[in-house]
Amino acid sequence: MIRLCSALALSSITALVACTNTAHAIAPCNPVAADGPVSVDVVGEGGSSLDTFGKRGQVWVLGRYGERYSIRVRNRSAERVEAVVSVDGLDAIDGKPASFQKRGYLIQPWGEVVIDGFRVSNADVATFRFASVRDSYAAKTGSARNVGVIGVAVFREQVPPPSPRPWPIEPESDLRRDNRDYGDSDFGHRGEGGAAPAPAGPAEGKSDAAPHSAEKAPTSRPGLGTEFGERRHAPVRQVAFERRSSRPTSTLSLRYDDARGLEAQGVDLSCGSNDAWRRRTAQPFAEGGSYAAPPPGWE
Repeated sequence: MIRLCSALALSSITALVACTNTAHAIAPCNPVAADGPVSVDVVGEGGSSLDTFGKRGQVWVLGRYGERYSIRVRNRSAERVEAVVSVDGLDAIDGKPASFQKRGYLIQPWGEVVIDGFRVSNADVATFRFASVRDSYAAKTGSARNVGVIGVAVFREQVPPPSPRPWPIEPESDLRRDNRDYGDSDFGHRGEGGAAPAPAGPAEGKSDAAPHSAEKAPTSRPGLGTEFGERRHAPVRQVAFERRSSRPTSTLSLRYDDARGLEAQGVDLSCGSNDAWRRRTAQPFAEGGSYAAPPPGWE
């Protein structure tokens, strides 16, 4: 279930929460882009995270030309958060230059959201798919300056203080009568905007989104960008979310490119993606059962 947050005006808050960067060092092999309880990774068509590498304090994703991908944001906290997502400097919802003022995706406590593409309606997205820089959505809409980076800005929710109980306290019999008379049709659903949509399905087809004016990037520029791919069913609904601050609690980023592009950045592709790394990190004692489990077909 995916929900979009509709922007609400901030209440009178004078202190702003500054953007924070991940304090710990980025691991060279299969690092995770995380800040506090929120993490982000790039998922391939098979549902597994794409290979990542750490270099100069940044997380790099290995992409492959023509491959479809999704962005997964996880929330391991006890409160709702809003995630504003950008791809190649463009907002993932409206396709225009990204900013902190744009709407985001609501993530429930201990939950996650998987974003499959640029949103074209409340029902569909244009699939994220690795392409040449020239064919990227950013290049075709005017600027390829920020091609190759995925960003997530995280906002905490402004939780209103609990309402005081009326005085004198109503007898328990009156409370039961009130519940029977009025029911609980909106209890726990205020600001949620109606019934939840069905989960997004795997159906996809040819995109029928309107064409965009193209200002082609230089054909000689190497590497990957993200194209405005085929239409994909991914329903959402809008809900209310009041931000605690106009500035995000944290910002996370992932940079992506093909193998040649990562090598040009000095990234060691043998780290985490081939047999050499697996052998270097093999463990002599692994947790297991009491006895040896036979392989399939053994008798």
